[in-house]
Amino acid sequence: MSGKILVRNLPQQILTALESLATQHDRSTEAEARQAIKAWVEPSLIQEERNVRRKEVSERLTRLLQQVNADMGQKIRPSHVAQKIGEERAEEVEDWFLGQGEPTFAQLGAIADAFGIQAKWLQHGDGHIYPVENKRLPENPEEAVQWLTSWEPTKQVEGTLETIHLIRNMDEQGGLYIVKKSEQGHFRIYYTPTHVSEFIGAGGESMLAHLFVTLELLYKRFTKGGTDFYVIGHQLKPTDVTLLTNGQTNPGALLRNNGTSTWWEDIWDRSMVDNKNYWPGWRSLCDRIEQAIAKKEYLMDIRTKLRNGSLR
Repeated sequence: MSGKILVRNLPQQILTALESLATQHDRSTEAEARQAIKAWVEPSLIQEERNVRRKEVSERLTRLLQQVNADMGQKIRPSHVAQKIGEERAEEVEDWFLGQGEPTFAQLGAIADAFGIQAKWLQHGDGHIYPVENKRLPENPEEAVQWLTSWEPTKQVEGTLETIHLIRNMDEQGGLYIVKKSEQGHFRIYYTPTHVSEFIGAGGESMLAHLFVTLELLYKRFTKGGTDFYVIGHQLKPTDVTLLTNGQTNPGALLRNNGTSTWWEDIWDRSMVDNKNYWPGWRSLCDRIEQAIAKKEYLMDIRTKLRNGSLR
C-alpha cells in the first residue's frame, strides 16, 4: 500500500528547481519529488540493512565461540580466531565480533572451515551450524567398521578421527545416531535408519544382526591397542536427540553433559547381557538378535574368526 504526504510551505526556489529537474528528466513534478525523496531516504535504509547484517554476523560469531569454548573447556578469543584464519592483526576480527565491522564471505568461510561448521550458516544464518547427514551403515561389518573409524577430510581442512560416539535414543524405537569428532575439534552428526529395540520388522532385525557383529569387531579393534581413536556410548533422552540432530548445538558439550553408557560394548556379549538391563526388553532383544545372527553363516564366520583371533 502506497503512503501519501502533503508538503506545505516549500520555498519557491526549491519548487522552481524541482520543476526544472522534472522537465530535464521528462517526468511530472510529482514524480520528480518522489524520486528526490527516494534518493534522500534510500541510503539510510541501506545503512540500516548493513547495520542489521553486521549485528547478525556478530551474534553468529559470538554464538560459535561460546559453543566451541563450552566443548573445549578453554577460552578461545577473537584473537585466536584471527590467527587461525591467517589474519595479521586481531583488531579487525575483534570488530567483527562487536558488530563494528563486516568480514567478507571468504573470511567467514575460512572461520567455518577452521571450526568445522557450515559456512552458509555463518555467512547467511541458513541451515545447521554443524553438519548433519543421513547414513546407512554398510551391512558388511568390516566395511562398517572401516567407515566408523575413518575421517574424510574436506577440500579445505585435513582431519584425523579422535572419537566415535554411539548414541541410542531412550524412546521405545531406540534410534541409532553416530557422532564423529576429529582431533581438530570438528564434528559430524549422522542419523541412521537402525532402531536398537524390539520395534522392528524383518528388515530391522537383519540390520541389528549386522550391527551386533559390527560392534563386536569395533570393540576388538578399539581394545587391542595401537588405535588412535576412542569409542564412547551414550543413551540420550528424546529431547536431547532433537537438540543433537537439529545441528544447532555443539555435540561435544551436549554429550558431555549427558554422561556415557556401555550399552554398545555389552549388547553383543552374552556374558554381559544377563547382568545388564539398559532398557525394557533388553534381554529379549539380545536373545532375538543372537538367533538371527546364528542363521547367517557369513556373520557366524566373522564371529568365529574374531573369537579365535584370526580376524583383527
